[in-house]
Amino acid sequence: KMRVEPIGKTCQVRSVQKHDDDFPSAYGGDRVGCALKDIEADDLDRGYVLTTNPAIIHKTELVGKAHLVKYWPAAFKEQMVVSLGHWMQFLSARVVGVENGDDWHNPTLTIELETPLVFKPGDKAVIHYLDGGKLRIAGTLELE
Repeated sequence: KMRVEPIGKTCQVRSVQKHDDDFPSAYGGDRVGCALKDIEADDLDRGYVLTTNPAIIHKTELVGKAHLVKYWPAAFKEQMVVSLGHWMQFLSARVVGVENGDDWHNPTLTIELETPLVFKPGDKAVIHYLDGGKLRIAGTLELE
């Protein structure tokens, strides 16, 4: 049985295909199609994660250390709308808290998302600022 995050349902992989041929298994980096049982296609959406790893979690509020790229022009401010990219997820988010400390390039951010972000604690997400003109990658966020 596998867990489907962020909805928490369980399913089973009935078969795996690579390039329209059946295979008994797949490995990291393989592009596959999976036939699933115990779940409907309407239950799934882009960015959902199938996992057996109990460490995988999902959250709609994140607090973590950010590392802004050296070319980023200014400190982050509360109410900024950003996007977070992690695995196959690309989610809209709002900065609701900023603690800059001594270096505004390495703030602690509190971010709220409308859609849960699925991740393994310790991963990093890419912070995108789509209204930023030519520089759209703001930095990374450590996911805890």
